[in-house]
Amino acid sequence: MKQKLLMVLFLVVSGLLPGVALSVNAQTTPDEVVDFVNRYDKAWSRKDIASIKHTFAADYVYFTSKGGVWSLQRILDLLRSPKYILKSAERSEIGVYQTGNTAIVSSRWKGHGSYDGEEFRDDQRCSIVLARKGRRWKVLSEHCTQIVTL
Repeated sequence: MKQKLLMVLFLVVSGLLPGVALSVNAQTTPDEVVDFVNRYDKAWSRKDIASIKHTFAADYVYFTSKGGVWSLQRILDLLRSPKYILKSAERSEIGVYQTGNTAIVSSRWKGHGSYDGEEFRDDQRCSIVLARKGRRWKVLSEHCTQIVTL
């Protein structure tokens, strides 16, 4: 009996019993996901490359509001650039949608700053796809669309 219990515990911890592992991992609350996004936003605002690199999945992809597809490297290059200056940023209207080890965070993001001397004022609806392995969330993908008033 002990051997069976140990084997089941091993399979659950190692993720080899997906149904059981998902129910164990699904214990993350929406507030914990929002806290993760808040820490991500703070790291971005500080241009904290080390934290940002740790936050992104290795195959991260960003879909721009103009239809572009940016790699993790391109995002890191932007963040490192002295041409990119973020003067203010705020995220509101946050919603969290979870299933298993995936969370989608919807939000409204407003930012003001400049790039290469050109000022920008963004007001965007964004989605962030988070994937969790074990206890750690990673940003897998983001997409933002400019909000345009008609």
